[in-house]
Amino acid sequence: MKKDFTLSLSHIVWVIGIIFMAGIAYSNITHLEHEITVLEQRLEKKIKVINSCEDRIVELEKNIAKLQGCKH
Repeated sequence: MKKDFTLSLSHIVWVIGIIFMAGIAYSNITHLEHEITVLEQRLEKKIKVINSCEDRIVELEKNIAKLQGCKH
């Protein structure tokens, strides 16, 4: 009878340990998902700035070409 009780107790400890580890894993995954979301938002902002700068550069190059065309 005592062996059955210790066997059951060890199973309970294993189950509690597995649940605890699953909770830690879930917490880490949730934290990483949040970090990925923040990084995506920052990347989107930087892409918008780069696109804006690229558009400005194209316009400036057009103006330079027009000015160089006027000199000749």
